[in-house]
Amino acid sequence: MSEHELLLVRIGDVLSKVARPYRCDDELPADVRMTLSQLGFPCDELTSREELIAGLWARKRSVLTAMQPEWGGTPPAAA
Repeated sequence: MSEHELLLVRIGDVLSKVARPYRCDDELPADVRMTLSQLGFPCDELTSREELIAGLWARKRSVLTAMQPEWGGTPPAAA
């Protein structure tokens, strides 16, 4: 697995943990906060899940874009 693929797996795993249903007063578990910090998303009890989810999706999109090969030909025409 490439570095980008491993990063996508880690982002997907933590995204599924952050985005799951929760009670309003629930904090993120310590292991999830640690993983977020390792991925460059430092957070505390005041960080909203919505903010984290938006950031994780943005990172996932940028990694996916970086993995796509450059388009070298003529763009396809609309049918």
